Amino acid sequence: MLRCRKIPPALLIFLFVALAAKGQVASSPFSEFGIGNLYNNGLVQSQGMGGIGISNPNVWYLNSQNPALLVFNRWTVFQAGLQIEKRTATDGIKSQSFQNGNLSYLTLALPIKIDKWTTSIGLTPYSSVNYNISYQDIASGSYVPVTIQQTGKGGINQFYWANGFAVNRYLSLGVKATYLFGSIITQAGNTLSNSITNTSIYTRDYFNGLNLNGGISFHKDSLFKKNYRINVGGILNIGNELKALHTQRIDVLSSRGVIIDSLTIISNKASTAHIPYNFGVGISFGRVERWTVGADFTYLNYKNYVGFTNSLGDPTVGYRSALGFEITPKPEDFTSYFNRVTYRLGATYEKSPILVNGNPLTDIGGTFGFSLPVSRFSLIDLGVKIGRRGTVYQNSIEENYFRIYFGVTFNDYWFIKRKFE
Repeated sequence: MLRCRKIPPALLIFLFVALAAKGQVASSPFSEFGIGNLYNNGLVQSQGMGGIGISNPNVWYLNSQNPALLVFNRWTVFQAGLQIEKRTATDGIKSQSFQNGNLSYLTLALPIKIDKWTTSIGLTPYSSVNYNISYQDIASGSYVPVTIQQTGKGGINQFYWANGFAVNRYLSLGVKATYLFGSIITQAGNTLSNSITNTSIYTRDYFNGLNLNGGISFHKDSLFKKNYRINVGGILNIGNELKALHTQRIDVLSSRGVIIDSLTIISNKASTAHIPYNFGVGISFGRVERWTVGADFTYLNYKNYVGFTNSLGDPTVGYRSALGFEITPKPEDFTSYFNRVTYRLGATYEKSPILVNGNPLTDIGGTFGFSLPVSRFSLIDLGVKIGRRGTVYQNSIEENYFRIYFGVTFNDYWFIKRKFE
C-alpha cells in the first residue's frame, strides 16, 4: 500500500506568505529595453555560487537550469524562494535608490523511478519590466519647458514541466517544456509647464506561447579511486515565437493623473514576438556531498529579436559567465551544527545583448550564501549578490545593486510502500 505524507504546516505558511508578496524587483532604467531584465533560472543555492547550475548536480536540491540533472533527486523535493533587491542608479551627478521584492519561484520534483527518471514542475519569472524615467526638454517651435515621463511595468512569467532521464551510469538527458505568459505596460507622456493637463500614450502587449529546452549531462564518479566526481553539462533553448496582442490608446489626464478623455487607436492587434535561441555549457568537479567548484558559460543571441514595445535598438550577441564554489565541512557530523552548514561563494560577469548609448551593457558581481539544515532533510537557504551594471562613462547611467535571495527546501518521501511482516 502507498501512503502519501502530509505537507508540513511550515510549507503551507510559507506558500501563503510568498503568494501574498506580489510585486517586482527594484526599478531599473535598463528594463526599458526588449522584454525587460531577464532572470537567471537558478534557485537560491545556485545564486550563492554565482548562478552556476548547468553541470553541478545535488541530491538535496532540484536543478531548474539543466533538466538532465533532475535524475540525481531520489526523493520528493519542494523549493520556494523570495528575492529582495535594492538598486541605486546614478548619472555621475545625481543618484536615486529603489527597493522592492517578489516571489522568485515555486518548484517541485518527484522521482518516478529512482536514479532513472525524475519529473519536475515550477513557476518562475522569465523577465521583469519596472522603470520610471522623467526629464525636461523644450517643446518644439516654442520656448515652453515640457516634462517628459516614461514608465513601464509587468513582465513575462513561465510555468514549466521538466523531465530528466538516465541513459546509463555516465550519461543523462533532459527536456523542459515551458509556457510563457504575461503583459508589459508602458506609458509615455508630456506635460507643458503652463498646462493643467497632460497627454499620455498607453501601450499594453500581452504575450503567450510555448518554449522547449534540452539538457545533457556527462558525469564520472569515483575518480582517483576516491569519492570525487567530474560533471560536464550543456543546455539549449531553441528559441520561440510568442503570440502577442498589441493595444494602444491616447489618454488625456488631469494634474492628479485622472483620465479625462481617451482614444483607442489599436485594439488587440495580433502579431508575434520572436525570442532567439541561446545555449550554455558548464563543468564542475568536487567530492560528493563535501565540496564542488564549477564554471558556466551561456551564449545569448538577440540579433533576430522581434517585438512590439521597448525596442532593443541595435541588438547584438551577449554572454553570461560565472564561477562558483560550495563546501559542507562534515555533513555527517551531528555533534557540530556548523559542520553541516553549506557555505558558498561565486562571481559573475555578463555582457548584455543590448547596446545602451551605443555601448555594450556589462554586469559584474560577487555572491555568497549558505544553507542551514533545519531537520534531517530540509534546509533554509540564503544567497546574496552585490554588483554593478553599466557605467556612467559608457552607458550614461550606472546601477549598483544589493540582492538577497531567501528560500526553503523540503526533502521528503511522499509515497512510502508499507511492509507487513
